[in-house]
Amino acid sequence: MARAHDKDIAMQAKPHDISRWLRHAGTWRAHARWLFPERALDLLETSIRESEREHRCEIRLVIEAAMPLASVWQGQTCRQRAVQLFHQLGVAHTSERTGILLYINIADHDIELIADKGVNALVAAHRWDAVVTRMSAGFRDERYVQSVLDALNTLRGIARESLPAHAGAAPDNALTDRPLMI
Repeated sequence: MARAHDKDIAMQAKPHDISRWLRHAGTWRAHARWLFPERALDLLETSIRESEREHRCEIRLVIEAAMPLASVWQGQTCRQRAVQLFHQLGVAHTSERTGILLYINIADHDIELIADKGVNALVAAHRWDAVVTRMSAGFRDERYVQSVLDALNTLRGIARESLPAHAGAAPDNALTDRPLMI
């Protein structure tokens, strides 16, 4: 699985970090909805759907306002949470092992990109890191939706280059294209 992150603090979470716990307790789903309103989710869904017509990867976008407080208290990192969701949401169970999870955590200001082994065998880790780095820069400039759209477009190019759709075959679309807001 590819590894990419925005903030070192999210990667070095420790058990019983009260300031991190308070940050997650104080970040509500409304914060995520403010950054990614319904219209934005529609745009992101369309981008994913159109992208998946051109390649054999399954892209899943998850926007999480804050992790469960018990997990934060126990020191779960955003990376660990993304891996958990990667499996829980079935991204790890696509037929060709070509799932890609793009995970955004609002409370920790963290972005994780996880790609399954069918994709990672063909794509260098630095390409995933570049996607996250550009997305993080856009977030710092408060261009949230546009940064995710740009990242999805970059993923589209990487996936089309590495795992193009089979000629004449209908896309598998094993996972929903709708971004998950939790």
